[in-house]
Amino acid sequence: MIGSGFGGAIAAYRLGTAGFTTTVLERGRRWPITAAGDTFCTSTNPDGRAAWFSDSPVLSPLQAGTRIPRYAGLLEAIHGNGLVTQYAAAVGGGSVAFGGFLGTPRRRDFEAAFPKELDYNELVSVYYARALKNLRGSRLPDDILAHPSYIGCQSWLRDVADAGYEPHFFDFCIDWDIVRAELAGERVPSVSIAELNLGVNSGAKNSVDGNYLAWAEQTGNVTVRPLHEVTEIRESGEGFTVAVREIDEFGATLSTKQLSADYLFMAAGSYHTPALLVEAKAKGQLRNLNEHVGQGYGTNGDFLATRVNTRRPYGRTNGGPGVALIYDDTHPGGSVSMAWQAVPPVGGIDLSNLTTHLVLMDPHHRGSIDYNRDLGRAELNYRFGEDNEADLRAKWMVGKFKQLADDRNGFAANGIPAWPREAGFGSYSAYHGLGGMVLGKACDLDGTVRGYRNLFVVDGSLLPGTAGLVNPALTVAAFAERCMDKFLAR
Repeated sequence: MIGSGFGGAIAAYRLGTAGFTTTVLERGRRWPITAAGDTFCTSTNPDGRAAWFSDSPVLSPLQAGTRIPRYAGLLEAIHGNGLVTQYAAAVGGGSVAFGGFLGTPRRRDFEAAFPKELDYNELVSVYYARALKNLRGSRLPDDILAHPSYIGCQSWLRDVADAGYEPHFFDFCIDWDIVRAELAGERVPSVSIAELNLGVNSGAKNSVDGNYLAWAEQTGNVTVRPLHEVTEIRESGEGFTVAVREIDEFGATLSTKQLSADYLFMAAGSYHTPALLVEAKAKGQLRNLNEHVGQGYGTNGDFLATRVNTRRPYGRTNGGPGVALIYDDTHPGGSVSMAWQAVPPVGGIDLSNLTTHLVLMDPHHRGSIDYNRDLGRAELNYRFGEDNEADLRAKWMVGKFKQLADDRNGFAANGIPAWPREAGFGSYSAYHGLGGMVLGKACDLDGTVRGYRNLFVVDGSLLPGTAGLVNPALTVAAFAERCMDKFLAR
Protein backbone atom coordinates (compact mmCIF):
# COMPACT_ATOMS: atom_id res chain seq x y z
CA MET A 1 0.00 0.00 0.00
CA ILE A 2 1.39 3.40 -0.99
CA GLY A 3 -0.25 6.18 1.01
CA SER A 4 -2.35 6.28 4.17
CA GLY A 5 -5.08 8.87 3.60
CA PHE A 6 -8.79 8.13 3.27
CA GLY A 7 -8.36 5.51 0.54
CA GLY A 8 -5.19 3.94 1.89
CA ALA A 9 -6.45 3.67 5.47
CA ILE A 10 -9.74 2.10 4.38
CA ALA A 11 -7.99 -0.37 2.08
CA ALA A 12 -5.49 -1.28 4.82
CA TYR A 13 -8.28 -1.92 7.31
CA ARG A 14 -10.25 -4.09 4.91
CA LEU A 15 -7.13 -6.06 3.94
CA GLY A 16 -6.08 -6.48 7.57
CA THR A 17 -9.46 -7.78 8.67
CA ALA A 18 -9.42 -10.23 5.74
CA GLY A 19 -6.05 -11.61 6.85
CA PHE A 20 -3.78 -10.07 4.20
CA THR A 21 -0.28 -9.18 5.42
CA THR A 22 -0.04 -5.53 4.40
CA THR A 23 2.70 -2.89 4.57
CA VAL A 24 1.60 0.74 4.29
CA LEU A 25 4.31 3.06 2.98
CA GLU A 26 3.77 6.70 4.01
CA ARG A 27 6.25 9.45 3.18
CA GLY A 28 4.99 11.70 6.00
CA ARG A 29 5.44 11.39 9.74
CA ARG A 30 2.97 10.51 12.47
CA TRP A 31 1.26 13.44 14.20
CA PRO A 32 0.10 12.17 17.62
CA ILE A 33 -2.05 14.65 19.54
CA THR A 34 -0.22 15.82 22.67
CA ALA A 35 -1.74 16.62 26.04
CA ALA A 36 -0.20 20.09 25.72
CA GLY A 37 -2.08 20.71 22.46
CA ASP A 38 1.04 21.59 20.49
CA THR A 39 1.31 18.82 17.89
CA PHE A 40 0.86 21.22 14.98
CA CYS A 41 1.93 24.79 14.32
CA THR A 42 -0.75 27.43 13.81
CA SER A 43 -1.71 29.80 11.02
CA THR A 44 -0.60 32.72 13.18
CA ASN A 45 2.80 31.21 13.92
CA PRO A 46 3.76 28.80 11.12
CA ASP A 47 7.02 26.89 11.34
CA GLY A 48 8.57 23.88 9.65
CA ARG A 49 5.60 21.71 10.61
CA ALA A 50 3.46 23.66 8.15
CA ALA A 51 5.09 22.46 4.94
CA TRP A 52 6.77 19.47 3.33
CA PHE A 53 10.42 20.55 2.92
CA SER A 54 9.59 24.10 1.89
CA ASP A 55 11.01 27.49 2.85
CA SER A 56 7.55 29.03 3.19
CA PRO A 57 4.09 28.02 4.47
CA VAL A 58 1.70 26.54 1.92
CA LEU A 59 -1.67 27.82 3.15
CA SER A 60 -0.69 31.28 4.38
CA PRO A 61 -0.81 33.62 1.35
CA LEU A 62 -1.09 36.61 3.69
CA GLN A 63 2.30 35.62 5.14
CA ALA A 64 4.11 35.40 1.83
CA GLY A 65 7.32 36.76 3.31
CA THR A 66 7.44 34.25 6.16
CA ARG A 67 10.44 31.90 6.12
CA ILE A 68 10.35 28.55 7.86
CA PRO A 69 12.89 25.74 8.35
CA ARG A 70 12.77 22.86 5.87
CA TYR A 71 11.10 19.91 7.59
CA ALA A 72 8.81 16.92 6.96
CA GLY A 73 5.81 19.17 7.53
CA LEU A 74 2.16 18.60 6.84
CA LEU A 75 1.39 20.19 3.46
CA GLU A 76 3.10 20.11 0.06
CA ALA A 77 2.43 22.60 -2.70
CA ILE A 78 2.59 21.14 -6.22
CA HIS A 79 3.50 23.96 -8.60
CA GLY A 80 2.17 22.84 -11.94
CA ASN A 81 2.02 24.66 -15.25
CA GLY A 82 -0.98 26.94 -14.65
CA LEU A 83 -2.07 25.65 -11.26
CA VAL A 84 -0.90 25.22 -7.67
CA THR A 85 -2.40 22.35 -5.71
CA GLN A 86 -1.94 21.18 -2.12
CA TYR A 87 -1.44 17.67 -0.75
CA ALA A 88 -0.78 16.34 2.73
CA ALA A 89 2.21 14.29 3.86
CA ALA A 90 1.22 12.49 7.04
CA VAL A 91 0.17 9.20 8.53
CA GLY A 92 -3.52 9.71 7.83
CA GLY A 93 -2.84 11.66 4.64
CA GLY A 94 -5.26 14.39 3.67
CA SER A 95 -7.62 13.56 6.53
CA VAL A 96 -5.15 15.21 8.92
CA ALA A 97 -5.05 18.46 6.96
CA PHE A 98 -8.47 18.88 5.31
CA GLY A 99 -11.26 21.09 6.60
CA GLY A 100 -13.45 18.31 7.94
CA PHE A 101 -16.23 18.63 5.31
CA LEU A 102 -18.03 15.36 4.46
CA GLY A 103 -20.37 16.17 1.59
CA THR A 104 -22.67 13.75 -0.24
CA PRO A 105 -23.39 14.85 -3.82
CA ARG A 106 -26.91 15.21 -5.13
CA ARG A 107 -28.03 12.52 -7.56
CA ARG A 108 -28.16 14.95 -10.50
CA ASP A 109 -24.57 16.12 -9.95
CA PHE A 110 -23.23 12.62 -9.38
CA GLU A 111 -24.88 11.19 -12.49
CA ALA A 112 -23.69 14.12 -14.61
CA ALA A 113 -20.07 13.36 -13.70
CA PHE A 114 -19.64 9.63 -13.07
CA PRO A 115 -19.99 6.59 -15.36
CA LYS A 116 -23.61 5.56 -15.83
CA GLU A 117 -22.80 2.00 -14.75
CA LEU A 118 -22.36 3.16 -11.14
CA ASP A 119 -25.45 2.83 -8.98
CA TYR A 120 -26.01 6.07 -7.07
CA ASN A 121 -28.55 4.49 -4.72
CA GLU A 122 -26.16 1.70 -3.77
CA LEU A 123 -23.25 4.07 -3.29
CA VAL A 124 -25.19 6.40 -1.01
CA SER A 125 -27.09 3.80 0.99
CA VAL A 126 -24.17 1.39 1.45
CA TYR A 127 -20.80 3.04 0.92
CA TYR A 128 -21.34 6.72 1.75
CA ALA A 129 -23.32 5.60 4.80
CA ARG A 130 -20.61 3.17 5.94
CA ALA A 131 -17.82 5.71 5.54
CA LEU A 132 -19.85 8.44 7.27
CA LYS A 133 -20.51 6.15 10.23
CA ASN A 134 -16.88 5.08 10.57
CA LEU A 135 -15.62 8.66 10.30
CA ARG A 136 -18.24 9.66 12.89
CA GLY A 137 -19.63 12.35 10.65
CA SER A 138 -22.33 14.67 11.97
CA ARG A 139 -23.70 18.17 11.48
CA LEU A 140 -22.90 21.29 13.46
CA PRO A 141 -25.00 20.99 16.67
CA ASP A 142 -27.50 23.71 17.50
CA ASP A 143 -25.85 24.64 20.80
CA ILE A 144 -22.50 25.24 19.12
CA LEU A 145 -24.11 27.12 16.23
CA ALA A 146 -25.71 29.46 18.81
CA HIS A 147 -22.38 30.17 20.56
CA PRO A 148 -20.96 33.71 20.13
CA SER A 149 -17.80 32.23 18.56
CA TYR A 150 -19.98 30.92 15.71
CA ILE A 151 -21.34 34.28 14.58
CA GLY A 152 -19.82 33.57 11.16
CA CYS A 153 -22.08 30.53 10.68
CA GLN A 154 -25.05 32.53 11.95
CA SER A 155 -24.36 35.41 9.55
CA TRP A 156 -23.90 33.05 6.60
CA LEU A 157 -27.27 31.41 7.22
CA ARG A 158 -28.91 34.85 7.45
CA ASP A 159 -27.23 35.85 4.18
CA VAL A 160 -28.50 32.63 2.59
CA ALA A 161 -32.04 33.38 3.78
CA ASP A 162 -31.79 36.96 2.48
CA ALA A 163 -30.71 35.67 -0.93
CA GLY A 164 -33.59 33.19 -1.06
CA TYR A 165 -31.50 30.02 -1.22
CA GLU A 166 -32.07 26.78 0.70
CA PRO A 167 -29.16 25.76 2.96
CA HIS A 168 -27.94 22.18 2.56
CA PHE A 169 -26.26 21.23 5.81
CA PHE A 170 -22.91 19.44 5.81
CA ASP A 171 -21.69 16.53 7.86
CA PHE A 172 -18.25 17.01 9.40
CA CYS A 173 -15.79 14.49 10.85
CA ILE A 174 -15.53 16.52 14.03
CA ASP A 175 -15.91 15.45 17.66
CA TRP A 176 -18.25 18.18 18.84
CA ASP A 177 -17.75 17.29 22.51
CA ILE A 178 -14.10 18.30 22.14
CA VAL A 179 -15.21 21.52 20.44
CA ARG A 180 -17.44 22.17 23.45
CA ALA A 181 -14.38 21.63 25.63
CA GLU A 182 -12.51 24.18 23.49
CA LEU A 183 -15.30 26.73 23.98
CA ALA A 184 -15.25 26.05 27.73
CA GLY A 185 -11.50 26.69 27.90
CA GLU A 186 -10.71 23.04 28.67
CA ARG A 187 -8.89 22.30 25.37
CA VAL A 188 -6.62 24.43 23.23
CA PRO A 189 -8.76 26.43 20.74
CA SER A 190 -8.58 24.75 17.34
CA VAL A 191 -11.80 23.98 15.46
CA SER A 192 -13.52 26.81 17.37
CA ILE A 193 -11.10 29.30 15.77
CA ALA A 194 -10.95 27.51 12.37
CA GLU A 195 -7.47 26.04 12.89
CA LEU A 196 -8.10 22.95 10.76
CA ASN A 197 -5.92 22.91 7.67
CA LEU A 198 -2.61 22.76 9.51
CA GLY A 199 -3.91 20.08 11.87
CA VAL A 200 -6.21 20.22 14.91
CA ASN A 201 -4.29 20.49 18.18
CA SER A 202 -7.31 19.79 20.36
CA GLY A 203 -7.82 16.37 18.78
CA ALA A 204 -11.34 17.25 17.62
CA LYS A 205 -10.86 16.02 14.04
CA ASN A 206 -11.77 12.39 13.38
CA SER A 207 -8.89 11.83 10.95
CA VAL A 208 -8.26 8.29 9.70
CA ASP A 209 -5.09 7.79 11.76
CA GLY A 210 -7.45 7.56 14.75
CA ASN A 211 -10.01 5.19 13.24
CA TYR A 212 -9.54 3.18 10.03
CA LEU A 213 -5.74 3.12 10.17
CA ALA A 214 -5.61 2.43 13.89
CA TRP A 215 -8.12 -0.40 13.43
CA ALA A 216 -5.97 -1.78 10.60
CA GLU A 217 -2.89 -1.90 12.83
CA GLN A 218 -4.91 -3.55 15.60
CA THR A 219 -5.60 -6.55 13.33
CA GLY A 220 -1.92 -7.48 13.62
CA ASN A 221 -1.73 -7.88 9.83
CA VAL A 222 -0.95 -4.28 8.91
CA THR A 223 2.33 -2.42 9.43
CA VAL A 224 2.58 1.33 8.79
CA ARG A 225 6.00 2.66 7.79
CA PRO A 226 6.17 6.47 8.23
CA LEU A 227 8.85 8.54 6.48
CA HIS A 228 9.11 5.95 3.71
CA GLU A 229 8.98 7.68 0.33
CA VAL A 230 8.35 5.57 -2.77
CA THR A 231 10.64 6.53 -5.64
CA GLU A 232 9.92 3.86 -8.25
CA ILE A 233 7.56 1.00 -9.15
CA ARG A 234 8.29 -1.79 -11.61
CA GLU A 235 6.99 -5.18 -12.65
CA SER A 236 8.70 -8.18 -11.10
CA GLY A 237 7.47 -11.56 -12.23
CA GLU A 238 3.80 -11.81 -11.30
CA GLY A 239 4.08 -8.96 -8.79
CA PHE A 240 5.87 -5.66 -8.27
CA THR A 241 9.07 -4.24 -6.82
CA VAL A 242 8.75 -0.93 -5.01
CA ALA A 243 11.84 1.22 -4.43
CA VAL A 244 11.68 3.17 -1.18
CA ARG A 245 13.78 5.85 0.46
CA GLU A 246 13.57 5.97 4.24
CA ILE A 247 14.22 9.50 5.53
CA ASP A 248 14.39 11.34 8.83
CA GLU A 249 12.28 14.40 9.66
CA PHE A 250 14.88 16.70 8.09
CA GLY A 251 15.08 14.86 4.78
CA ALA A 252 18.29 12.91 5.25
CA THR A 253 18.28 9.43 3.69
CA LEU A 254 18.54 6.73 6.35
CA SER A 255 18.28 3.74 4.00
CA THR A 256 17.03 2.59 0.62
CA LYS A 257 14.94 -0.53 0.18
CA GLN A 258 13.53 -2.76 -2.53
CA LEU A 259 10.20 -4.25 -1.41
CA SER A 260 8.20 -6.95 -3.18
CA ALA A 261 4.40 -7.05 -3.42
CA ASP A 262 1.97 -9.62 -4.79
CA TYR A 263 -0.77 -6.98 -4.78
CA LEU A 264 -0.13 -3.25 -4.93
CA PHE A 265 -2.66 -0.63 -3.86
CA MET A 266 -2.04 2.98 -4.86
CA ALA A 267 -3.32 5.58 -2.38
CA ALA A 268 -0.70 8.31 -2.66
CA GLY A 269 -3.21 11.00 -3.67
CA SER A 270 -4.47 12.38 -6.94
CA TYR A 271 -1.13 13.88 -7.89
CA HIS A 272 1.41 11.38 -6.60
CA THR A 273 -0.45 8.20 -7.60
CA PRO A 274 -0.69 9.19 -11.29
CA ALA A 275 2.81 10.70 -11.20
CA LEU A 276 4.38 7.45 -9.99
CA LEU A 277 2.51 5.47 -12.64
CA VAL A 278 3.21 7.98 -15.43
CA GLU A 279 6.92 7.75 -14.62
CA ALA A 280 6.84 3.95 -14.50
CA LYS A 281 5.10 3.84 -17.89
CA ALA A 282 7.55 6.28 -19.48
CA LYS A 283 10.53 4.27 -18.20
CA GLY A 284 9.12 0.95 -19.41
CA GLN A 285 8.73 -0.39 -15.86
CA LEU A 286 4.95 -0.86 -16.10
CA ARG A 287 4.51 -1.60 -19.77
CA ASN A 288 0.81 -2.49 -19.80
CA LEU A 289 -0.54 0.84 -18.57
CA ASN A 290 -2.91 2.41 -21.09
CA GLU A 291 -3.06 5.86 -22.67
CA HIS A 292 -5.44 7.25 -20.03
CA VAL A 293 -2.88 7.12 -17.21
CA GLY A 294 -2.28 10.69 -16.01
CA GLN A 295 -5.25 12.08 -17.92
CA GLY A 296 -8.48 13.64 -16.68
CA TYR A 297 -7.01 15.73 -13.84
CA GLY A 298 -9.49 18.29 -12.49
CA THR A 299 -9.75 20.76 -9.63
CA ASN A 300 -13.27 19.85 -8.49
CA GLY A 301 -14.11 23.32 -9.76
CA ASP A 302 -12.39 24.98 -6.80
CA PHE A 303 -12.82 28.76 -6.79
CA LEU A 304 -12.04 30.60 -3.56
CA ALA A 305 -13.73 33.99 -3.14
CA THR A 306 -13.92 36.51 -0.33
CA ARG A 307 -16.29 39.32 0.55
CA VAL A 308 -14.85 42.31 2.37
CA ASN A 309 -16.57 45.18 4.23
CA THR A 310 -19.68 43.14 4.95
CA ARG A 311 -22.37 44.98 6.90
CA ARG A 312 -23.27 41.81 8.79
CA PRO A 313 -20.45 40.81 11.21
CA TYR A 314 -18.64 37.51 10.75
CA GLY A 315 -16.57 37.66 13.93
CA ARG A 316 -12.99 38.59 14.80
CA THR A 317 -12.32 34.85 14.67
CA ASN A 318 -14.47 32.22 12.99
CA GLY A 319 -15.79 29.10 14.64
CA GLY A 320 -15.36 26.30 12.13
CA PRO A 321 -15.35 24.35 9.95
CA GLY A 322 -18.53 25.70 8.30
CA VAL A 323 -22.23 24.91 8.33
CA ALA A 324 -24.02 24.62 4.97
CA LEU A 325 -23.78 25.11 1.20
CA ILE A 326 -26.20 26.39 -1.41
CA TYR A 327 -26.89 25.32 -5.00
CA ASP A 328 -27.84 27.31 -8.06
CA ASP A 329 -29.05 25.34 -11.09
CA THR A 330 -29.96 28.27 -13.35
CA HIS A 331 -26.66 28.93 -15.14
CA PRO A 332 -26.66 27.61 -18.74
CA GLY A 333 -23.13 26.32 -18.25
CA GLY A 334 -24.16 24.03 -15.41
CA SER A 335 -24.98 23.94 -11.73
CA VAL A 336 -22.86 25.68 -9.11
CA SER A 337 -22.56 25.25 -5.35
CA MET A 338 -21.12 27.62 -2.77
CA ALA A 339 -20.16 26.97 0.84
CA TRP A 340 -19.11 29.29 3.62
CA GLN A 341 -15.77 28.39 5.08
CA ALA A 342 -14.37 29.60 8.38
CA VAL A 343 -11.13 31.60 8.17
CA PRO A 344 -8.27 30.85 10.60
CA PRO A 345 -6.58 33.76 12.36
CA VAL A 346 -3.72 34.94 10.16
CA GLY A 347 -1.28 37.63 11.17
CA GLY A 348 -3.63 39.20 13.71
CA ILE A 349 -5.98 40.45 10.97
CA ASP A 350 -9.44 41.47 12.17
CA LEU A 351 -11.88 39.27 10.25
CA SER A 352 -15.03 40.93 11.60
CA ASN A 353 -16.23 42.11 8.20
CA LEU A 354 -14.55 39.59 5.92
CA THR A 355 -15.74 36.17 4.88
CA THR A 356 -14.68 33.47 2.42
CA HIS A 357 -16.57 31.06 0.20
CA LEU A 358 -15.57 28.00 -1.78
CA VAL A 359 -17.46 27.83 -5.08
CA LEU A 360 -17.61 24.42 -6.79
CA MET A 361 -18.80 23.29 -10.22
CA ASP A 362 -17.69 20.96 -12.98
CA PRO A 363 -15.42 23.18 -15.08
CA HIS A 364 -15.77 20.78 -18.08
CA HIS A 365 -12.06 21.01 -18.84
CA ARG A 366 -9.28 18.80 -17.56
CA GLY A 367 -5.54 18.91 -17.22
CA SER A 368 -3.05 16.07 -17.15
CA ILE A 369 -0.02 14.68 -15.38
CA ASP A 370 2.64 14.02 -18.00
CA TYR A 371 6.21 12.77 -18.13
CA ASN A 372 8.72 15.54 -18.86
CA ARG A 373 11.76 13.87 -20.40
CA ASP A 374 13.93 16.94 -19.91
CA LEU A 375 13.21 16.96 -16.17
CA GLY A 376 13.13 13.17 -15.87
CA ARG A 377 9.89 13.23 -13.86
CA ALA A 378 6.15 13.80 -14.06
CA GLU A 379 4.61 17.27 -13.98
CA LEU A 380 1.13 18.76 -13.73
CA ASN A 381 -0.24 20.63 -16.74
CA TYR A 382 -3.41 22.66 -16.26
CA ARG A 383 -3.33 25.66 -18.58
CA PHE A 384 -6.65 27.43 -18.07
CA GLY A 385 -6.46 31.16 -17.41
CA GLU A 386 -8.59 33.43 -15.28
CA ASP A 387 -11.27 34.06 -17.91
CA ASN A 388 -12.17 30.44 -18.63
CA GLU A 389 -15.83 29.41 -18.53
CA ALA A 390 -15.59 27.94 -15.03
CA ASP A 391 -14.14 31.13 -13.54
CA LEU A 392 -16.86 33.20 -15.18
CA ARG A 393 -19.51 30.87 -13.75
CA ALA A 394 -17.99 31.11 -10.26
CA LYS A 395 -17.88 34.91 -10.40
CA TRP A 396 -21.50 34.92 -11.60
CA MET A 397 -22.49 32.83 -8.58
CA VAL A 398 -20.79 35.11 -6.05
CA GLY A 399 -22.21 38.21 -7.70
CA LYS A 400 -25.73 36.79 -7.92
CA PHE A 401 -25.68 35.76 -4.27
CA LYS A 402 -24.58 39.21 -3.15
CA GLN A 403 -27.09 41.01 -5.38
CA LEU A 404 -30.05 38.90 -4.24
CA ALA A 405 -29.21 39.49 -0.59
CA ASP A 406 -28.68 43.21 -1.21
CA ASP A 407 -32.04 43.47 -2.96
CA ARG A 408 -33.82 41.78 -0.05
CA ASN A 409 -32.19 44.14 2.44
CA GLY A 410 -32.69 47.26 0.39
CA PHE A 411 -29.03 48.22 0.81
CA ALA A 412 -25.55 46.85 0.10
CA ALA A 413 -25.30 44.41 2.98
CA ASN A 414 -23.00 41.80 1.61
CA GLY A 415 -19.74 43.57 1.02
CA ILE A 416 -17.41 43.62 -1.96
CA PRO A 417 -16.61 40.29 -3.67
CA ALA A 418 -12.95 39.66 -4.52
CA TRP A 419 -10.82 36.74 -5.74
CA PRO A 420 -7.19 37.92 -6.00
CA ARG A 421 -5.15 35.19 -7.67
CA GLU A 422 -1.90 36.65 -6.36
CA ALA A 423 -3.12 35.84 -2.82
CA GLY A 424 -4.14 32.29 -3.67
CA PHE A 425 -7.82 33.03 -4.38
CA GLY A 426 -9.79 32.45 -7.58
CA SER A 427 -8.99 29.21 -9.41
CA TYR A 428 -5.20 29.46 -9.49
CA SER A 429 -4.97 27.42 -6.28
CA ALA A 430 -6.87 24.13 -5.92
CA TYR A 431 -7.43 22.24 -2.70
CA HIS A 432 -9.31 19.26 -4.13
CA GLY A 433 -7.32 18.01 -7.11
CA LEU A 434 -8.91 14.82 -8.49
CA GLY A 435 -8.33 12.42 -11.35
CA GLY A 436 -5.39 11.09 -13.30
CA MET A 437 -6.43 7.43 -12.90
CA VAL A 438 -10.08 7.86 -13.76
CA LEU A 439 -12.72 5.15 -13.30
CA GLY A 440 -13.72 3.57 -16.60
CA LYS A 441 -10.60 4.87 -18.37
CA ALA A 442 -7.26 4.22 -16.65
CA CYS A 443 -9.01 1.93 -14.14
CA ASP A 444 -11.97 -0.40 -14.18
CA LEU A 445 -14.98 0.60 -12.11
CA ASP A 446 -13.67 -1.47 -9.19
CA GLY A 447 -10.35 0.41 -9.07
CA THR A 448 -8.30 -2.26 -10.87
CA VAL A 449 -5.67 -0.60 -13.09
CA ARG A 450 -6.30 -1.66 -16.67
CA GLY A 451 -3.56 -3.94 -17.96
CA TYR A 452 -2.91 -5.52 -14.53
CA ARG A 453 -4.89 -7.98 -12.40
CA ASN A 454 -3.11 -7.11 -9.13
CA LEU A 455 -2.61 -3.32 -9.27
CA PHE A 456 -5.31 -1.10 -7.77
CA VAL A 457 -6.12 2.56 -7.13
CA VAL A 458 -8.22 3.55 -4.09
CA ASP A 459 -7.72 7.32 -3.78
CA GLY A 460 -8.98 10.58 -5.30
CA SER A 461 -7.24 9.94 -8.60
CA LEU A 462 -10.13 7.56 -9.42
CA LEU A 463 -12.62 10.43 -9.50
CA PRO A 464 -13.28 12.13 -12.87
CA GLY A 465 -11.89 15.54 -11.91
CA THR A 466 -14.97 16.35 -9.84
CA ALA A 467 -16.88 14.95 -6.87
CA GLY A 468 -20.22 16.40 -7.96
CA LEU A 469 -20.20 19.92 -6.47
CA VAL A 470 -19.18 18.86 -2.95
CA ASN A 471 -15.92 18.53 -1.07
CA PRO A 472 -14.56 15.13 -2.16
CA ALA A 473 -13.41 13.44 1.08
CA LEU A 474 -16.53 11.35 1.68
CA THR A 475 -16.75 10.35 -1.98
CA VAL A 476 -13.12 9.18 -1.94
CA ALA A 477 -13.85 7.16 1.21
CA ALA A 478 -17.03 5.67 -0.25
CA PHE A 479 -15.28 4.58 -3.44
CA ALA A 480 -12.45 3.03 -1.43
CA GLU A 481 -15.02 1.05 0.55
CA ARG A 482 -16.66 -0.11 -2.67
CA CYS A 483 -13.37 -1.03 -4.35
CA MET A 484 -12.35 -3.14 -1.37
CA ASP A 485 -15.69 -4.96 -1.31
CA LYS A 486 -15.17 -5.84 -4.98
CA PHE A 487 -11.57 -6.97 -4.39
CA LEU A 488 -12.36 -9.14 -1.38
CA ALA A 489 -15.42 -10.67 -3.06
CA ARG A 490 -13.28 -12.04 -5.86
